[in-house]
Amino acid sequence: MKLKNRLSLAVTVVSAATLLTSFLTVYVLVRRDETRDLDLALVAQAHALAQIADAKNPGRPVVLDGVAEVPESLRPTQRYIAVYDERGVLLSATMNFGSEVPTFESLGASTAVPTEGVPVDLGVNGKALRGVTVPVGDGGAALLYAASRRTVDEDASFLHRILGVLFLSATVATALFSRWLGGRLAGDVHAIARVAREVERGNLEARVGDGARGSTETRALAADLDHMIEHLGALVAAQRLFVSHAAHELRSPLSTLRGELQLALRRPRDAAGYQRTIEEALVDVEALSRLSEDLLTLARVQAPRSLGTEVVNVGDIVADALRLARGPAEARRVSLEQAPENTGTAPLFVRGDRSEIIRALRNLVDNAVAHGPAEAPVLTTITRRDASVEIAVIDRGPGVAKEDEPHIFEPFYRGTRDRGDDRPGAGLGLAIARGIARNLGGDVSLDRSHEGGARFVLSLPALSDADA
Repeated sequence: MKLKNRLSLAVTVVSAATLLTSFLTVYVLVRRDETRDLDLALVAQAHALAQIADAKNPGRPVVLDGVAEVPESLRPTQRYIAVYDERGVLLSATMNFGSEVPTFESLGASTAVPTEGVPVDLGVNGKALRGVTVPVGDGGAALLYAASRRTVDEDASFLHRILGVLFLSATVATALFSRWLGGRLAGDVHAIARVAREVERGNLEARVGDGARGSTETRALAADLDHMIEHLGALVAAQRLFVSHAAHELRSPLSTLRGELQLALRRPRDAAGYQRTIEEALVDVEALSRLSEDLLTLARVQAPRSLGTEVVNVGDIVADALRLARGPAEARRVSLEQAPENTGTAPLFVRGDRSEIIRALRNLVDNAVAHGPAEAPVLTTITRRDASVEIAVIDRGPGVAKEDEPHIFEPFYRGTRDRGDDRPGAGLGLAIARGIARNLGGDVSLDRSHEGGARFVLSLPALSDADA
């Protein structure tokens, strides 16, 4: 069954059951209260008449035709009276009974009638009566006092018609409203499902947008789905860009290597010539190896994961990173300096894979060495900032161009100053460093307020002394 029909049926059935129960309860209570009021009035009048009849003729009371006061009635109504002796034998009755005077047994009363009376429903000459049987005097006689129950029946009939009309109207209105509401909710579900099918077919431009209007929950679901599709599209675009850049970066050294090998095979050479060719090819192979390693590292750190639970000393990490970067620095006659730790007397500790953190910091140092001027120092500082440790790498180069600042952490991006140079590298170092830091709950950022060079900051969550 469709959602719209199932929701409409469920709401209608529940509403109808609730209305029917409520209306039946009201009907029964109103009818009971009116019948009780009539019984009380009849009992009072019956006792008064019994006293009068017994006073006039003790032991054998006689009754006469008259009128009764019935609640809810605009005028007095005809009364019906019958008197029975202690054995239940009829002694006297009003003429309006005719030949249909009820027997004492049919009244449902015992020979000892209680003072509060015994109510009974009667039918006399086609008229519906309500009567009560009360005791007369002390001899055990009983008096039946009855009157028309037309007012009670008319009120009950009117209430029955009104409640029936209200029940039908409310049920129809509920069915129509629930069907409309079910249609809106089902429309939202259909809109979301349609977009999901579009995405499944590869259309990442599909959006629910204003297609969901039924409820706050479905609108929120549609917004979440649109956000997920947008994020998925960005990931797919990034993946395609990554593959494109990776293919481009791999193609250049492969083309060079292939050309060198083809040239070497084209004509015979002496041993020294082949050795030079192999050495040149080895340089390209090493470049390919470094690029492949960087690509694998970037793919690994871009996937959210924990990089280990090892507790490492920040000072030792910085020392190891500077030691590993000493080779490229000496080639450019750049001195690697480390400022005293601005952390107090206690050493700082962070949690993570030691080799990965060293890799991130070394990438920053290598970047500073490559972009700073030759023979200019590169400074590394360690600072405790609230709940994090900040490791800053500062060079004295020209800094990062304003137009490059939003893109420097993107994979394969090379700044405007690097595009005309023959500097090695594929533009992956900063992206790898940031990916490692973010997997550890930290980040790598560019200090845009720094002047006189570039200042990159690696921030990592610091461990408390107890955790360390």
